[in-house]
Amino acid sequence: MNEEIWFEEPLLPPEAMVEETAKGLEKLAARDERRLAEEKSLDLAALQRAEDKAAAIRRYVEERARGVLRVHYPRYCLLAPEEAAHLQTAPSGLPPGALAQGKLYLVRLGIEFDVLPEAREAGWAYTEAWCRAYLFSPGSSAQPRLLDLYPQRLYEGGPTTVRVEAGLGLKAGIVGTQLGKLSADLHVGQVTPVTLGFFGEEERAPYWELRAKEKPILGVYHFWMIVEQPPGCGQVRLAVLGEGNLQARLFSIPVGPKERAWEKRESIPLAG
Repeated sequence: MNEEIWFEEPLLPPEAMVEETAKGLEKLAARDERRLAEEKSLDLAALQRAEDKAAAIRRYVEERARGVLRVHYPRYCLLAPEEAAHLQTAPSGLPPGALAQGKLYLVRLGIEFDVLPEAREAGWAYTEAWCRAYLFSPGSSAQPRLLDLYPQRLYEGGPTTVRVEAGLGLKAGIVGTQLGKLSADLHVGQVTPVTLGFFGEEERAPYWELRAKEKPILGVYHFWMIVEQPPGCGQVRLAVLGEGNLQARLFSIPVGPKERAWEKRESIPLAG
């Protein structure tokens, strides 16, 4: 599947966590320097030669303890009235289309959680990750809102596929022998087995929490939502960010974008 990248940005740890992690590794080095060899991305020989070991360890954390986030251009389509009327029933018992007061859009987000090449070789990955989005219409009297999102709750089992088709809404099913065939369909994707979805503040700041179970969090993840553009709402724009907890051999550290304020982040129009 050919996916165009909207943007790529580094995921960095807070300065306070860099300091705390470096101090923890310094204490470990003072007790048993050989244990640092467990961290395969650390050049132990170079550390032993360093005159200032504390500075060398801090530099290592600053340079290596970071992730990479890639966000694909969102895919979306306007749902016709007859399609909205037949959307799959929501947990509330009401079809999302029955709650709508304006236009409905089916939106798919694609987000990649990655690490630096040397960190990947050393076995680093994310134990938790968050995909966050924000929907807004600048200067409008009404704002967009979510009527449905997927996944909302996936706790167990093997890989799950999501079939998203106009007229069917958001449907989940277990992956079978047809996974190879399904993966070629732009409307079908694989999601992590442990995922929680939230509508967020004012039902327009959705986020998904991913938790590693048997396998680490690395690679591409897809998320879907049905967005309403109510009367009085102008052009709908979307902003996205990602963050996570990065697990190395000897430490875990949170990483996220340098700029978190939605009003300062890049956004893209979904609807006019």
